[in-house]
Amino acid sequence: MKKYYLILILLFASISNAQNYNNIANYSINGTPVNGVKIKTNLPFVPASQMPTITITGFNYQTAETINLTIVYYTYSTGGNFNDPSNFYFHTPKMSSAGSYAPPVYLSSENGKVVIFINDKSYFQRFTVSAYSQGISEIASWFQGWTVVDEAMTGTKTVEIPYQNRFKGNVYLSGGSIWNSVGNVGIGTENPDARLAVNGTIHSKEVKVDLNVPAPDYVFANDYKLKSLQEVENYIKENSHLPEIPSAQEFEKNGINVSEMNMTLLKKVEELTLYAIEQQKNTEKLMKIIEEQNKRLETLEGAK
Repeated sequence: MKKYYLILILLFASISNAQNYNNIANYSINGTPVNGVKIKTNLPFVPASQMPTITITGFNYQTAETINLTIVYYTYSTGGNFNDPSNFYFHTPKMSSAGSYAPPVYLSSENGKVVIFINDKSYFQRFTVSAYSQGISEIASWFQGWTVVDEAMTGTKTVEIPYQNRFKGNVYLSGGSIWNSVGNVGIGTENPDARLAVNGTIHSKEVKVDLNVPAPDYVFANDYKLKSLQEVENYIKENSHLPEIPSAQEFEKNGINVSEMNMTLLKKVEELTLYAIEQQKNTEKLMKIIEEQNKRLETLEGAK
């Protein structure tokens, strides 16, 4: 009886393990591929026949990176037509990388079989291909006889597999940086108090800031009450800074809101423009008065 139970246990273990296919194909090259790396499977490109999880693990010597790619997809047909191969397609293919190697990878159909093409020409690369598949119509023979070759893609229904990785909780990065669980990113700090906190210098070609305050074109409206220069002078004497501009102590304590400060500075430039226009008008009036006085003087001198 014990022997009978042992046989049943071994049989069950064998059946349970049948859907795990380890080291189906191994690849190594002591050189550089000409076209890329093509994994030729024996998986038929038939709709609703397979939902495999394929893993590629190894070492990419050229870039000194670990290879750890996981590929999933489902074969299906548009319109539910399972008899017309022109309608067959790879449904929701996805790939994640647990290593640092993330090349472009494609799925394609060649001669009715699924192929995986790694569009990379790294030298001295090594990896092994394994798979897990269960629950549809997969059979063990589909996971045998896979080969890895240096060939160009020649198939149809080709799609590039999009990468997708998701992290839970805090993701710590080198240099004392973090992407925390609430979505804040800290560069040079592990305690970001905003969506992006940088403890250091930012070097950028361009920065675009969305406005959270109105642009100050209202300064040019007819009903805008522009302070007189005397009022501005009195304010500066009393406060040692311009109206609507924080004091030096406030800057040191609270920093600068770039969007608000830019709009405030633009407002001051527009006000300066109004002052300059008014000053120009006053200057022109004075010039006319001077010209008239000069004419009178000339007339008086000519009458002598």
